[in-house]
Amino acid sequence: MRLTYTTAAIALFWAMGCASIQAQSIPSSPVQALKLGTIAHLSASATTRVLQDWLMIRLSVQKEGAEAAMVQRQVNTTLAAALAQAQSEAKQNDAKPGAMELSTGQLNVSQRYNREGKTSGWLGTAELIVQGRDIDRITATAARLNGLTVSQVEWQISPELMSQSEAHVQSQAVAQWRTKANALTQQLGMSRYSIDDVTLSTQDNGQGIGPRVTSMVMRDPGPDARSAALSVQASQSQVTVVVSGQILLQ
Repeated sequence: MRLTYTTAAIALFWAMGCASIQAQSIPSSPVQALKLGTIAHLSASATTRVLQDWLMIRLSVQKEGAEAAMVQRQVNTTLAAALAQAQSEAKQNDAKPGAMELSTGQLNVSQRYNREGKTSGWLGTAELIVQGRDIDRITATAARLNGLTVSQVEWQISPELMSQSEAHVQSQAVAQWRTKANALTQQLGMSRYSIDDVTLSTQDNGQGIGPRVTSMVMRDPGPDARSAALSVQASQSQVTVVVSGQILLQ
């Protein structure tokens, strides 16, 4: 009698479990309807030319010697003096934010070897980077820094000007993309279209419009030449916004 009760309880347990499993397998949400229509992929772009407004000048100092510690000390002393001089220029009362910014670049001390492969001494190099929008202040400061010479001049677009340029050409690119979508809808005999997916990308290409980077390897030009500002000329960059996306024609 006891065995019969246990068997019946087990049977009832399995029956309830199976019912629970079956109930859980029923979808709790309705099946989504499939999109009906013709899918098309479109892209459009707009471009503008922008005069580069951000100047970056790299200046460097080189020292040679028989001992690494001595060379490093000489390089660091020259760099520190030039940095202090540049900081004084940057802190003038009429200087605006972003007018001239300063930073130090690489500092490296390495061994030098002669033709026989033997150590002939040590070479130390250090960099000071002067950059910003105030072109006159930057070029004048770079020319006056004692002990440093210009190694590179580079033009760029400032983040603020890039943002303005992107907003301008983005509206043009979007308008062209919509024009293409409307034209394709009519040409295929469809009544309407809906936007399924859209992506935006921006390209900044200054190549082929003007030199963006000028490399200059100079020796110390002397006090007379250092008193004059460097001669520089900005070039243009080409800012392009590309709109690509997928539409559903119905």
